[in-house]
Amino acid sequence: MKKILLSLALLLCIQVNAQSLSDVLRHSQTSLNGSARFSAMGGAFGAVGGDFSAFEINPAGSSIFAFSEAVLTLNSYQLSNNSTYFNGNAQDKNGSLNIDQLGIVLLLNETTGNGWSKVALGFTYNKTNDFDSAFAVQGNNPQNGIDQYFLFHAQNRFLGDISILGDESFTDAYLEIGETVDLGYPAQQALFGYEGYVLNPIPLEGSDEFDDSNINTYSSNAQAGINGYTHRYSYLTSGQTRKYTLNFSSSYQDRFFIGFNINSYAVEYNEVADFQESGYSGSSGLQSLRFNNELNTIGSGASFQLGMIYKVNPKIRLGLTLDSPTYFRLIESVYQYLESEAATQEGNIFARLDPGISTEFPEYRFNSPGGIRGSFSYIIGDKGLISFDYSQKNLSNAVFRPEDDDFFLSLNKQIENAFVSNQLLQIGGEYRLTPFLSLRAGYVSETASQAGFDNSRTQLSAGLGYTFGASTLDFSLQMQNFANERPLFNQGLTDTVLLDRERRNLRITYRVKL
Repeated sequence: MKKILLSLALLLCIQVNAQSLSDVLRHSQTSLNGSARFSAMGGAFGAVGGDFSAFEINPAGSSIFAFSEAVLTLNSYQLSNNSTYFNGNAQDKNGSLNIDQLGIVLLLNETTGNGWSKVALGFTYNKTNDFDSAFAVQGNNPQNGIDQYFLFHAQNRFLGDISILGDESFTDAYLEIGETVDLGYPAQQALFGYEGYVLNPIPLEGSDEFDDSNINTYSSNAQAGINGYTHRYSYLTSGQTRKYTLNFSSSYQDRFFIGFNINSYAVEYNEVADFQESGYSGSSGLQSLRFNNELNTIGSGASFQLGMIYKVNPKIRLGLTLDSPTYFRLIESVYQYLESEAATQEGNIFARLDPGISTEFPEYRFNSPGGIRGSFSYIIGDKGLISFDYSQKNLSNAVFRPEDDDFFLSLNKQIENAFVSNQLLQIGGEYRLTPFLSLRAGYVSETASQAGFDNSRTQLSAGLGYTFGASTLDFSLQMQNFANERPLFNQGLTDTVLLDRERRNLRITYRVKL
């Protein structure tokens, strides 16, 4: 492997792939964020309208506003992660206060007499995903160690392709492997494993040479102790997905409402996964290991929505929304380093493998699946309402592009088998105690979207609103429960951390008539 110049031009040409099934969930699932009234009623607003979050899920909802309005929503949340890994348990908490929503809707009343009585133009900013989360857990794995991850990537690769040769530095080898066709990111992982003393090359038949560049089979240098491998895994994420919605809707004879949304997205995501392994037997060649991975993602996206609401009579409304796929363009970079200690006859030796530079992946496209939402609401005169929303989205239809890329072709086939269609049921109710004070409650249930993994979620919410005449102040409290299973790595060492997440959101929304 010849020495290469470490230049920016080379870095931008690296052909590697780190996209995984985790990206499907990250960019396809959204939090039930929005105004305090919307969240208090479980987001069941597809047939209700008249709320800023309502026209984000059904574009026809903006023409049900009675006045032009502006809105501001603040959200304070606390997230508790209860994690379990074999015999280890831990609890981690974090929280924050931020602006979740800004918006304005303008009403233009028509007087032409052709039946179209109202036109609404709306714009909102909404945080659809908040990625801030953290947990750390330690447990003993009785069977599998990190060697399985590195063996997965190393087997059937020539030693000369996954090792430092000649006067190369580790950074030289890491970058050249990354830019080499048929090597790339997987072979970079094998490089970490070999140079980090995790793997032992198996000499070719009839040979006792352990450094032959044509060797392509490997054994583990790790041996578990009596209690198995001790794993400590910490996982920290941050960032958000911001959604900007431009809305247009109109009503016909104040009975049929139709609307259209154009949505744009800005994505920022950072993930740091720190893995440490110990608990080896006294005869193990590998004595300790730490493997750290940091992922950064930035990008943009666009989607479209068509929505309708029909007033069957003064009490009953029906809603229907069609969501297009969301078309993302994303750029990712990965920074990795490994520290290890190995025992030899001459004494312990140490390795710190740090390329000192992030690997940037070429821009790729990802299409999250579209969906359909059906809604029903029953208006109880001037006393309140009850509403139901049912929506469906099939995550197995998610697609990475370009589809003629061999890596994405394989990943898309995995998606078809790894995900299923999931259903979201939302129920909400509102009761007016007085003309000025309203009480609200909601319930949400979402089925799992991963085959073989439970990532379902439920939510209970409640709130109240007070009308001052020209303005309204709303409060809501959401209690969400998420079940999730996260594999330590996507290949090799795929044992999972079981997560039970509880999230509490306190939202305050101020609406003012213009």
